[in-house]
Amino acid sequence: MELWIQPCAPCADLYGQPSAIEPHETLALTGAGAVKDARVEQHYTCTRCGAAFARILKGEARKQVWMLLNAGQH
Repeated sequence: MELWIQPCAPCADLYGQPSAIEPHETLALTGAGAVKDARVEQHYTCTRCGAAFARILKGEARKQVWMLLNAGQH
C-alpha cells in the first residue's frame, strides 16, 4: 500500500486548519482516541483521494488542528 498520496483540493485546504472547522463531505470518520473518557482526537479518511487525517481536539490551542498524516510534501 502506498502511503504518500497527493491530497485532493478540499484535503489540501483543510490541512493545518483549526480543528473547530467541520470535515468536508468526502471525509469519513474512521476512529477516535480518548483519555479518561474525554475525546482527544478523531481519525478520518478521504473517500476521494485516500488522505488520512487526525483531528486534534484537546491540548494547546495552537496544536488543535487538522493533521494530514499520509501525504508527501506539497
